[in-house]
Amino acid sequence: MAPNHLVIVCGHAIWLGGRKNGWEEAEWLIEGYKQGETPTFIEHIKAGVQVLTNFHSGPTRKETPLSEARSYFNLAVANLFFGLLPSSITGDTLLSSGRILLEERALDSYYNILFSLTLFWHTHHTWPQHLTIVSHDFKRTRLVDGHCAAIGFPLDKISYIGINPPGIDSIGLGGQGEKGEVMKKGVQLTLGLWKEDPHGVGEELAGKRRARNCWGVHQRLFETEEERVRSGVEVRVLGDGSEALVEGGRRPWAG
Repeated sequence: MAPNHLVIVCGHAIWLGGRKNGWEEAEWLIEGYKQGETPTFIEHIKAGVQVLTNFHSGPTRKETPLSEARSYFNLAVANLFFGLLPSSITGDTLLSSGRILLEERALDSYYNILFSLTLFWHTHHTWPQHLTIVSHDFKRTRLVDGHCAAIGFPLDKISYIGINPPGIDSIGLGGQGEKGEVMKKGVQLTLGLWKEDPHGVGEELAGKRRARNCWGVHQRLFETEEERVRSGVEVRVLGDGSEALVEGGRRPWAG
């Protein structure tokens, strides 16, 4: 039976490797405002391993071509999948079987989901019937009610595993003083941007993707035109050569 459940673990940083297997923050490449959050990223990885997973997010830092997705996978392997899988199962086995997929091109949360859907189809030649997303709980509204709704994935077929950094609640983002207030304003601003531009094709959101694409990773939905035709997805090409969904176009994953 072909797989029908796609689990997406959202990447937020890059683990560079190290003797502490990710449990020391110095081993991570993170922005300053994410200090203290690396244990939360590990909890996201563990949650994904529990249901098996598609790690995703591309190479977003000029310091290394390593993608967030591959770094998360490397950390899971280094920690022997946290004892959640039989010891006989190896990382290579999971990759070769397609039970774990590494989506290494997405440059924002919208394309995290969209590229993961197309990667699942490319690998298994079918669209998932159920979607589970693992990320911060305070991003639930943007990822589910925003991105998944815009992409057209049935919302009643989506599960969400939300794990916040310590001291951050799901609604008010309070509990950490100035940091909490900064995060709250950032969440509200981002929600507003995506509400006005649900597919992220306008200059502000598309520009952010271009700025993150320091390694020139292609942003097409499919590798070839033949593959795009077989998929049945209606695609439009943007001015920078990246691709997006046609508004109101066919979404075969929608049923």
